[in-house]
Amino acid sequence: MTVNASVHARLAAGAMAAMGTLALSSILSNSPAKAESEKAQPAARETVRTLTQREPIPFPTVRRSDPALRANTSLTVQNGKNGEKQVTYRVISREGAEVRREPIATRVIRKPVPEIIAYGRRGSLPSRGYLSGRRVIEMVATGYSPCPSENGGNTSGRGASGLKIGYGVVAVDPDFIPLGTRLYIEGYGYAIAGDVGGAIKGNRIDLGHDTRAEAKKVGRRIVRVHILD
Repeated sequence: MTVNASVHARLAAGAMAAMGTLALSSILSNSPAKAESEKAQPAARETVRTLTQREPIPFPTVRRSDPALRANTSLTVQNGKNGEKQVTYRVISREGAEVRREPIATRVIRKPVPEIIAYGRRGSLPSRGYLSGRRVIEMVATGYSPCPSENGGNTSGRGASGLKIGYGVVAVDPDFIPLGTRLYIEGYGYAIAGDVGGAIKGNRIDLGHDTRAEAKKVGRRIVRVHILD
């Protein structure tokens, strides 16, 4: 046999062996045993159930302007309270683990109670329509602050009505303007008659301020006071 013939014989034998291996692999891959093995592994199963539970309904907060409060202060008029609802869900699980839940029914058991907060702010002069027909008085105004030296040694920081002395609270003669009366004072703003003073008689009014320095700037002046009540 020549050299070339020997090489060709070896190549042919290698090709036959490779073809045999591929054929065997194809037979094994399509064998019934493999098909049965694949069928023995079922797809992940999903389960569906309903779940009913109670959940809170957060309360809202309502803010209202109140001219009786001094600027930059607030007062909680009503405490808020969460409501409650009953929610029914459709729960989908896979292999025992929850994958999704969908609300299908909701029933309100108790409505929430809103929190109401009143806040004070320095107001501008209301429209003439709002003031029309209301009583207007010219008064002699001075200023005062929570400083004890300006309040007969009072260290509580509160006036005769219990309100905190400061901007928005004014001292009056209760025989002239009753305590608790809501006022609008031009050049000052909204206020409430919440304090009295030994020197405050008749048409005298003491305008509350947060600091002694601010109170001193008032000096002594004539102001127009609108009685809002």
